[in-house]
Amino acid sequence: MYRYRCNQCRTTSPAVRSKREVETERDRHRARAHAGHIPDGEEIQTHTPPHRPGQPTRPLHYVLYVWAGLVLLFLIWLRF
Repeated sequence: MYRYRCNQCRTTSPAVRSKREVETERDRHRARAHAGHIPDGEEIQTHTPPHRPGQPTRPLHYVLYVWAGLVLLFLIWLRF
């Protein structure tokens, strides 16, 4: 994910999936806000969406959760 940041205007574009999309956004911004000139301090940032609480961050976590659930079920079954 990419975002375009213009430090002169203090604006940041919404995140897009490809570099081509963010470059298009940059070119549009330059044309609209700066008459085609390149503003000082502009940058293209890589953007990683924030982690959502309670959601596993890696597929391995899913496997571990399943195994933990199976162990708990087995222990409950042993008691009866």
